[in-house]
Amino acid sequence: MSEASDLVRMIHSGGVYYNIAGENPEAIFKDVVSHLVLPSSVDRESLLAGLCERERLMTTSIGYGIALPHPRTPLVSAEADERVYVCFLDRPANFDAMDGKPVFVLFLILSSGSQSHLSILSRLSWLFQKEEFREALRKKPDTEELISVIKHYV
Repeated sequence: MSEASDLVRMIHSGGVYYNIAGENPEAIFKDVVSHLVLPSSVDRESLLAGLCERERLMTTSIGYGIALPHPRTPLVSAEADERVYVCFLDRPANFDAMDGKPVFVLFLILSSGSQSHLSILSRLSWLFQKEEFREALRKKPDTEELISVIKHYV
């Protein structure tokens, strides 16, 4: 399977969420985790702890108002359980981004291992370099609209 189809599959599995609330990354992660449809093998508390631990090490903001939170240790082992959750915040929040821009969207990644994780990070990073893609994100597209935009670029 190509990196592009992996990304599309993982977003379809994860979905798109709106109006995620919180004043700081930890509060945002708490709200996000409460809404997500998770694989049965993933415990909400473990996911929340993993996201907060990773964020304390270093910001997951990559600039442009986008963050890529993920636990350091995989919480899923099967490819079928991998997910990318796209979460639009109700209002931008400070994630200590290098470019100083507050985060308005999270691409929360649940991958089964480092190879899959790096592949998805690479594909997402490539997309985020495209101004048109970033503009599409600002419009808070639904799952199908987002996947259509992704397919346009890959």
